[in-house]
This record gives sequence, structure tokens and C-alpha cells, in this order.
Amino acid sequence: MKYFLVLFLFCFIFSSQAQLLRINSKDSLNGKPKSTVYVKGNVKVSGFVDFKGIPNESAVNLPSIPTARDSVASDAQYSADLYQSRIALGSVLQTEKLGPIVGYIEGDFYGNGGGGFRLRHAYITMKNFRIGQSWSAFTDVDSWPNITDFDGPATGIWVRSAQISYRFDLSNQNSIMVSVEKPTEDFSRYLEIDEFIQPANQSYPDLIAHYRRNWARGHFQFGAVARLIEFRNEDEDTNTVFGGGINLSGSILPNGVDKFIWQAAAGSGIARYLVSFGGGGWDAVPNLQGGIETVNTYGGYVSYQYYWGNKLKFAEGNQSKLSSTLVYGYVHLGNPLEIPQDSLITGSYASANLYWHLLPELNFAFEGIYGYRTDEFGSSGDDVRLQFIMEYYF
Repeated sequence: MKYFLVLFLFCFIFSSQAQLLRINSKDSLNGKPKSTVYVKGNVKVSGFVDFKGIPNESAVNLPSIPTARDSVASDAQYSADLYQSRIALGSVLQTEKLGPIVGYIEGDFYGNGGGGFRLRHAYITMKNFRIGQSWSAFTDVDSWPNITDFDGPATGIWVRSAQISYRFDLSNQNSIMVSVEKPTEDFSRYLEIDEFIQPANQSYPDLIAHYRRNWARGHFQFGAVARLIEFRNEDEDTNTVFGGGINLSGSILPNGVDKFIWQAAAGSGIARYLVSFGGGGWDAVPNLQGGIETVNTYGGYVSYQYYWGNKLKFAEGNQSKLSSTLVYGYVHLGNPLEIPQDSLITGSYASANLYWHLLPELNFAFEGIYGYRTDEFGSSGDDVRLQFIMEYYF
């Protein structure tokens, strides 16, 4: 199947078709084609030179930075891949009773450790409902900086989950979304401290809501998550601990072109929602008393994207653009046991880039990235990386 998709992607790009393939049915409803099907995607070449030899090839992920250099070769490494290339298929069906019904499916090639097709999104929307897998309601998709790094700052909340969500439109500028989402057990670290503590099946969905306000030159979003994390103790009984947190984020376009983006997140037992920590087992740790303690987590980032040259021409879209984005982020994961240190990890992330937007569909970029972190023993490590990309959207 994956070879068919790769072949289709190759043939589509180099065919004489338009950059966006869209097929409309001949019949119509409410002045629109009754049925529309489209295909889109992008080819993305991503490469880097890591001057500290960090093994993580997709991103400067703070937990992957070793604090003991004898465990990782310190010589520089070069790597490149096209795993971030994506392909998507969507459809819109106009109906009399339910209005437009949208179906969307999208994947990239990060499956099977790299090179295999991986599902990113697959959902249906109708009447303000979204059912399927897509960005969590805890995520603010408009707070992602324009960077080449696949993860970005460690507190970025870029989680896709199976969900049933509903959006209440309060006005043209204000909305509230509520969502019931798939729970994920993520406290596998440090279980050797208490070998009788074991993960359990998760019986309760994560409950998430956010409020969003848009205006002409920016937006603001406030999100909250509540979750019950289940585990089994020495007596094989299932117990729960509460986890929850908040995510505040927004953007400001001071002159209508440049963009300032910010995010701040805090909570306990929410590490699975943070891009650098999800799947790493950082939500909770055994407390040596037959239970687990959720890990307090907080941090955030700021970013500014600056367009070089005549901003009016850039806004009108009548010439190629050069832009640079600066990012700084910080993260802290507390240690409930406070032994030997009061934190499991603290870290900082900084990057700067130069993007050449040659066409709306074609970008080139170079980016320098620096990451620094400490561990629960007070040891530290850092990383320096030069990244480059070329991406073409169709």
C-alpha cells in the first residue's frame, strides 16, 4: 500500500495537472456543487547537521539530549529524509438536512520508524461536530511558529487524538469547543522504583474545552483539560489520580504581516500533551507508598516572524518574500519525590531561521537551533543543529 501511495504522489506532482486536483459533481445544491472531491499534499526535503551527534533525526527534542556524553558519540552527523511529505484526500457533500458534510484523511511517512505511511488526520465534520482523529481541542493550531524543526519548542501542544468534539459559535469572533477524547496512559518511567505499580486500562476519556476569540490582527485561545489516570497497585486493584491543566496562547500581527506568537501551559499529569514528552512516560511517577504522583509541568514560548523588505507588497502577494522567525521556549517538569533533585527535567529551546518564500507553493529555509536541559541528578547537556528544508505544496 505504501508503495502505491508513493507512486501516486510522484506521478501527480510531475503530471500536467493543476497544483490542486478538484473534481466537482455536475449537480448542485444551494448554489454549490453537491459533491466535491480533492487531493492535495506536499513534498518536503528535510536535512540537518547536528554538531553534538544527537541521535534524534526529526527534531531537537530536549529529553533526547544526553547529559552523559559517554553514552552518545559526540562527533557531528548529517542526515536527510522526506518523511515529512504528506498527502491528503478530502470531500464535501452538500445536504439539505445536515448542511455540508466534510470528510478528510491525511498522512505522512513517519510510520514504521520512518518511510512507512502514517495516519495523521481522519475525520468527519457536520453541524459543528468533528468526529474522528484530528488536533486535540487542547491544541491551538495557529500558535505554531514558522520553523523547520519538526517538534519545535518543548511545550508545543501538537496532539492528534480520536475525539468527538462540538464547537459553539457565540459570534463571528468568539467560539467555545468541547471535546471527549481518547485517554492515553503515559507513566512508564521510573516504574522500577516500585515494581508493584503497573499501568491499567484507561476507562475514562479526557475532557477538554477551549475558548477562542479572533480579531483582524490576531487571536487568543484558552484551553483546559481534565483527566483521570488509572493504575494497578500491589493488590491488583485499579486506582485513579487526577490530572489537568491549562493552555493559553495567541498571536498578534502588529503591522498586518509580521507575526508575534506566544504560548503558556501549566498543569499536572499533562506531559503527554507536550510535543517533546508525549509517549515518554512523564505524566506520573511512583510515590513509594503504593501509588503514583502526577508530575507538575509548566512552560511556554514566544516567537516573532519578521518579513524583510516592503511589507505592503508582501501583503498583496505580488513578489517573493524573505522572512525570519526567532523562537525561545522554556519547560520545567517537577519531581514529586524531590530526590535527588526537585525537578525531573528543565530545559530551554532557541532557534532562528531565514525563509525564502519563492512562491506561495515553494519554500526554502535554513535554521539554527540550540537546546539545553538538566536532568533529575542535576547533570546537563546541550545540542547545536543547523537545519534546512525545501518544500513544495500542490
